Amino acid sequence: METFLSVVPLTPHPDTPPRAIGSVVCSISWQGPGNWCFNYIIGEPPEALLLPPAVVPARADGLWQRTCFELFLKRPGEPGYCEFNFSPSGEWAAYRFDEYRAGMAQLEVKPPRITSTDPAQFAAGMTAHLTALGIDAETAKMMAEMGAGGIGSGPVSNYALNARLEDPAYDSPGPWVAAITAVIEEADGTKSYWALAHPSEKPDFHHPDGFVLDLFARA
Repeated sequence: METFLSVVPLTPHPDTPPRAIGSVVCSISWQGPGNWCFNYIIGEPPEALLLPPAVVPARADGLWQRTCFELFLKRPGEPGYCEFNFSPSGEWAAYRFDEYRAGMAQLEVKPPRITSTDPAQFAAGMTAHLTALGIDAETAKMMAEMGAGGIGSGPVSNYALNARLEDPAYDSPGPWVAAITAVIEEADGTKSYWALAHPSEKPDFHHPDGFVLDLFARA
């Protein structure tokens, strides 16, 4: 049974104001041990954004250079932390750090499941998911494209990306603290950096003081 946790607004860094983006929020829900859902919502339609093209979901680096939604997690009082990147392309990344911007390494994690209101990305992501469930590739593609057609059948007022983090590594007792962030690139190339808090003069999503949201793992 889903347990709703929170809806939090992100704000742009004052040095990188948006031109046409009025709001970015993230809703967080806990859906069972090690099963988190992060839903990023931009208060503008997809055509207002410059989105990377949809591809078959896979791990990739450098996703933050374009429109990308991010999550940073750590234990209170510990210097190490994890970084997750969720791209509208369907690609993803996960890293661990020993301390602030030091000791970076790939984080071994179950691939997050990413879907969005962009029909092309939805189809690519759903095809991969259905194939992983054992459905043959041709049938999976047909089913995914049918679902994507429903998404694109009417006007969409908001762009939303849903990232499901389902991994037993995140079901242990005790609290987590999070920094939730986003890089938003608009159709005209304007790029803004959004977060729950901006503790430094320049955008810095890794800053220790940016971890301001308490997330309590539940048994």
